[in-house]
Amino acid sequence: MSRRQVLGLAAMAAAAVPLASGCSGDADSVEPLKAPPENEMYPLAEAKELFHSLAWPKTDVPEPTKPVTVTMAITADKNAEVRHQQFAYFFREQHPNIQIKREVTSFDDFLTKYLTAAAGGSLSDVMYCQYAWAANLIKKNILAPLDDFIAKTPDFKVDDFAPEAISYWIKDGKHYAVPSDSAPKLLFYNKDIFDKAGVKYPDATWTWQKLQETAVELTSGSGVNKIFGYTPMPKMSADLAATHLLAYGGRFLNPDESAVTINEPGAHDALAPWVELAVKHKAVPSNAEMQALAAADPFRRNHAAMSVNGLWILSQMQTLPKADRFRWGLTDIPSGPQGRFSPLVGSSFGITKRAKHPEAAWIVLNAFMSAAGHRYFRVTPPSRLSTFEQNLADLKLPAQVVKDGKAAVKTYGTSDGVLRGPATTKITDTATVTWDKVRAGTMSLADGLAEIQSTVGPILKENA
Repeated sequence: MSRRQVLGLAAMAAAAVPLASGCSGDADSVEPLKAPPENEMYPLAEAKELFHSLAWPKTDVPEPTKPVTVTMAITADKNAEVRHQQFAYFFREQHPNIQIKREVTSFDDFLTKYLTAAAGGSLSDVMYCQYAWAANLIKKNILAPLDDFIAKTPDFKVDDFAPEAISYWIKDGKHYAVPSDSAPKLLFYNKDIFDKAGVKYPDATWTWQKLQETAVELTSGSGVNKIFGYTPMPKMSADLAATHLLAYGGRFLNPDESAVTINEPGAHDALAPWVELAVKHKAVPSNAEMQALAAADPFRRNHAAMSVNGLWILSQMQTLPKADRFRWGLTDIPSGPQGRFSPLVGSSFGITKRAKHPEAAWIVLNAFMSAAGHRYFRVTPPSRLSTFEQNLADLKLPAQVVKDGKAAVKTYGTSDGVLRGPATTKITDTATVTWDKVRAGTMSLADGLAEIQSTVGPILKENA
């Protein structure tokens, strides 16, 4: 599962009642307060005790004087809904004039759906925003600046967020959303596969070259029994440069995203070993092999020795199905000739320009994105630094894992090189068409990078 598909993290804004239709719903139709559900994971008594033990933030933004409904467009999985319904119940006990309703949309459909809704003049009060969408939603006047609300909320504490994490939602000095989850990528490894091969575990001394050599050594088997040395193959994603290219002095685009630079030596040197791993050694999954696995992550299915992934998968690693369970560890992302880099990326929630109840929406948003909200939902990893260690510790992770995770945020986590222009999705989709030919071995790397340069170049004018 990719970072964008960790729906439990994105579900922080879910609340009690789905919208029947449309994005904004009947904003003043407030239903009687009903006791929320519970399940084995979220007993109601525990939820109540935790909620009332937390210091929920205050704001000078006035409460509504009559009942209103704050609508929220989110992406979430069904397993998290019980917790959100519980939150909505306890929140409304504290704010009796605010009911929360939600509309849940899959991540893959979300951006298209709400760009269409915005064009038609209909939007929720609050909406989810992935980091790569931020510039587009701001440019299209979909998200509203939050600075006036932040100024009226002394407990908000902008400095509780890593500057890199919050940077995606700042434009011309204004804040357009509040980060929910944020984390760097680290190197996860399967201890069972390493032990079986008699190979030492990765550590902070590893380089990308060492990882690639070891991936070849650990690749074995075929078909449904194949063990890949590493997964996934680098993708033409918004964070490609921060994950793979900067370590070799390469970039996807230049810093102001006005020129394609992936065809320059640094990027070529970073990507060439991966093409060899895919085409010659078959040490990373091909597109066809991923389809055979039903797009499931080979690492979490116990079919790969190593994977660079975000800390957002920690909770899933702790709750793997019994059939897929294995011993695992993590360490720093490997370094390259130019140093060690990892993309510090995440998601957020903002208030839309068409919000029917912006002040009430801020009261809701401020609670969800507060330190108390991060603790209540056990967001992993939280964007607020003040809750980072405790939220990871709640997963009963080794202390070293928690320490290494926060150190990565503070030392080599970066937003440099992460694409954020309005045309980002179009750029990555266009480049992927060519990259798939390269990774399949039907086009050389040199020809592929040249083609990406020629096809992506004309798109960059849309970033202006």
